[in-house]
Amino acid sequence: MKTPRPKSYWLFWLSLATIVAQKVEWDATNFPNPTAGDMARCNMATTANICDPDGILTKEQRYRLNHELHQLESRTRQPHAPDFCQKKGITAAMGVCKHVRGGSEEAIREMANSMLKKWTLDDQCQKSLVIVVAVEDRKFWVARDPRVPVYGDEFTQIFANQRSLFQQGDYAKGLGNILRETWEKAISKQGPSGSGDAGRRPRPPPPPRPDDGRKETSMIPPIPSWIWIALVAVVIPLLCCCCICYCCCCRGKGGGQQVPSDAEGGATGGMGGGRGQGMGGGRSRGGGFANVLSALGGGAALGNLASNFMHRRGGGGGMFGGGRGGFRPGRSAGGGVPMGPYHPRKDEDVGGLYPNIPKDDRGGGGGW
Repeated sequence: MKTPRPKSYWLFWLSLATIVAQKVEWDATNFPNPTAGDMARCNMATTANICDPDGILTKEQRYRLNHELHQLESRTRQPHAPDFCQKKGITAAMGVCKHVRGGSEEAIREMANSMLKKWTLDDQCQKSLVIVVAVEDRKFWVARDPRVPVYGDEFTQIFANQRSLFQQGDYAKGLGNILRETWEKAISKQGPSGSGDAGRRPRPPPPPRPDDGRKETSMIPPIPSWIWIALVAVVIPLLCCCCICYCCCCRGKGGGQQVPSDAEGGATGGMGGGRGQGMGGGRSRGGGFANVLSALGGGAALGNLASNFMHRRGGGGGMFGGGRGGFRPGRSAGGGVPMGPYHPRKDEDVGGLYPNIPKDDRGGGGGW
């Protein structure tokens, strides 16, 4: 007579069958997408960039890695780039699970690349990547879009640098370090100015001039002290006397013959035009004052200087007097050559840009 099996025996096999039945083989068709509203199955409270359906990571680790995924996008931005897609950073998503269908490196590579196409994280600029980790299969892979500036073989090397952490089971730290090395690698590729698609960097400052012990000479020669003394003692008093004489004696007296008014040129315009009356007299403060200075020995240069000064103050002028109606062909009201519009120099300190040329590959990774 057979002895009946204990109840614990049947419970053991029932539990084993349940575990085997509940073991999910993940692939691109059934893995939940945390960016499209399936965050509950990913063990996340809100829309996120990380999915951990098997609960490999703790809650704190998941949210920390989700923060690092967002930081990858902000740290790889290029605000000084000429267009939107070059300004935009790298968008990344991550899937952590126990087992993928097939369990091989080829299987996880296919899954990562299929998820990249299915999730369409950055369909416009093609600067996104998807990281997949299968801890029971001991496999890791990164699938990338063509314009991600970090390439497949570089991701393989980045993973190799962190392989020991995966062997120790410290997946959160290993994944965080991989994200950090990714943006460091992208930033390191920002090229110098004039290197084609690589962007621009600031020009280096010119080398300092060697100190030979000589002082730099000015373009303007030094003015002797006796000139300053003569200016204060002679020229300034002379100008004051001239001003007094002009104000007391010459103001209001016509310095020249009155010219009849011209119906086409204005009621009071002389040959100088505008407000100028006569050939240097009348109301033409500039021309009359210039004649006084010339008569007192100031010379033509000093007279012209005074005439220009009076013209800037708004005085009219007779012929060649520099007034508003004065005859100065091709010159501005101030007597100088007209200047063109001012164009400030563009700031060339815009930094470098990492490569923007598309490069297709299937990503990189490995096993541990």
